[in-house]
Amino acid sequence: DEEQTLWLEKQVYIELGNLLTACALLDIDSCPMEGFIPEEYDRILNLEEQNLAAVLVLPIGYRATDDANAQRKKVRRSQENFVLTV
Repeated sequence: DEEQTLWLEKQVYIELGNLLTACALLDIDSCPMEGFIPEEYDRILNLEEQNLAAVLVLPIGYRATDDANAQRKKVRRSQENFVLTV
């Protein structure tokens, strides 16, 4: 059971990639998130009753037109700072 659960959790990330791509193509904002308390999501959404469990959170939608942060210049690190060429 534990091995199957781990495999299933990894499958969620395949679909996450597809959903992120679809959102980008449709100009819909999205932000995958970890670091949440899955048990609380399971409880609030009654997921256990449906034999389901929360693995990640992906809010999707449209940003507010008056969001000042959306207009800020993006800061990107140079490739040398995070890519190691072997």
